[in-house]
Amino acid sequence: MRKKLKKSVYLVLFIIILIGGFFIYRSFSNNNKKYYSDEAIKVIEEENLSDIYKEDYSKTLDTILKNGAYEAEYLEEYLKIDYVDNDNFTSYISKFLNIGYNGNEINNIFKLSEKNQEKLLDLEKKDFSKYIGISNFNIDNLERYDAYLEETNKDIETVVTYVNINLDKPFYEDSTLVENPHDLTVIVNKYHHLDKDFVPDNLVTLFDSTNGAKMVKEAADAYKLFIDAAKKDNITLQSTTAYRSYSFQNILYTNYVAEDGVELADTYSARPGSSEHQLGLAVDLNDPTVSGSRLDDKDYNWVLNNSYKYGFIVRYTEEGVPITGYMEEPWHIRYLGVELATKVYESKLTYEEYYDLYMMEY
Repeated sequence: MRKKLKKSVYLVLFIIILIGGFFIYRSFSNNNKKYYSDEAIKVIEEENLSDIYKEDYSKTLDTILKNGAYEAEYLEEYLKIDYVDNDNFTSYISKFLNIGYNGNEINNIFKLSEKNQEKLLDLEKKDFSKYIGISNFNIDNLERYDAYLEETNKDIETVVTYVNINLDKPFYEDSTLVENPHDLTVIVNKYHHLDKDFVPDNLVTLFDSTNGAKMVKEAADAYKLFIDAAKKDNITLQSTTAYRSYSFQNILYTNYVAEDGVELADTYSARPGSSEHQLGLAVDLNDPTVSGSRLDDKDYNWVLNNSYKYGFIVRYTEEGVPITGYMEEPWHIRYLGVELATKVYESKLTYEEYYDLYMMEY
């Protein structure tokens, strides 16, 4: 009798433990339910998706559910994706998953600029993981980055910048027409050219010119302040040439080619349309007290370390030769305005590099 009673007690205890365990399990497995929005819970219950509560709460999954974009096959990927406060978050996740990206890859996509994200929507799956974190990455140039990275020993950040400014191509190849030539910050070089009919507005004769050299008025006013400051430091500077028309640059370049050939001429003279002088924002300097050269070392050091204070930069430095494609020209200064010129000077970069890194939006 006692044995039967003992067995009955054990059986009852076992059943109680079993039932208690079930409710504990059920309570535990539903523990994350409280974090989900009412809209998401409604979908979970209607679609019998209660197993979702067994996983750690995911704001991404919550958002997907309440926006009606849930697809069962992607549950594991939803849980990997970090939530991003973005109007396109839900639709982009669905589209990128359908393209073939996994959750971790989609996290990388959301680290890119919105422009790059939009471009990726129209492309087949791409592997760009090595470029994550590079601010001037442009998905349009992905294949070129990979090719240039393979053929050079440059670091990946340099590769991205150099490809963006077209240094993976020969100079003057695929040169594009400048769309905003009146902008003070515009880039004109061996990859960006001006229309042959472009003439800048508001050209005025420089106060110290002996040959009628002109610049855009804002640049000309700044130039006078620059020259006056040089005089106070016992530096004698004078303009030689400033604005040049397309036709005048064509004459110069043609003569140089006739004298030295194309290859050598291209190292010191711009082809017509590719000269900053056509912008009316560049001026070449001379020290009339120095014989045999335009500037002496004292002149150049002063220009290099003071011109930015008046809105100018030395455009063609020795360090920048591989990037600009021009020999060092200590006498050639370009007007950008004080704020931008100061930033370029302090960066120690060429204007091409600075423009791509800090002024372009990819």
